Amino acid sequence: MGLFSRRRGEKGGRKATKDDLAQLREWATARTGVEAFVEPQTSVTQTTLLLVASDGEFTRRRFASPQAAADFARKVGIPVYDTNRVGYPQRMRDYSMRVSGRGEGPSTSASGAAYTTSRSPRERAAISALESIAGVGQTTGEPDDEELRRIWRLARSRSHPDRRGGDRTAWDEVETAARTLGLQGEGR
Repeated sequence: MGLFSRRRGEKGGRKATKDDLAQLREWATARTGVEAFVEPQTSVTQTTLLLVASDGEFTRRRFASPQAAADFARKVGIPVYDTNRVGYPQRMRDYSMRVSGRGEGPSTSASGAAYTTSRSPRERAAISALESIAGVGQTTGEPDDEELRRIWRLARSRSHPDRRGGDRTAWDEVETAARTLGLQGEGR
């Protein structure tokens, strides 16, 4: 038997199991503003159904066909879209940016404590960017002004174009985050 011979001959791919469908239903009912996006089969992946909540959190499962995925979403009462026609929602990319590099969801901090904040999603994304560039873990809870300035100064020093061989990408990201958080003009 060849290395890839098991995958040959799979026309429709693996069907969604009862457990997959139950998980998707549960996920959709536990969140608000859920929309479904059918992702077509590619040379490497099967057809998948992507569910995206209003805050951008998402999950996906394999389906045997685009029709089966769309039928499931309609049965659950979720609006369904084709990613080839409408693309992916911006809120999904924003969510991914907020949680990238930490391997944890948006509702927990590095210590596992609940992360409650009065900041907007844009401000939380800016804090996340500063923490990532500064090389510090996510702060526990909302950072106070002193901690935020410390992280900003560290991120500025690590991203300075002179230190990075003239690459301004990270520096510009730090400056944008600082403007979003109202840190510009402080401690220069």
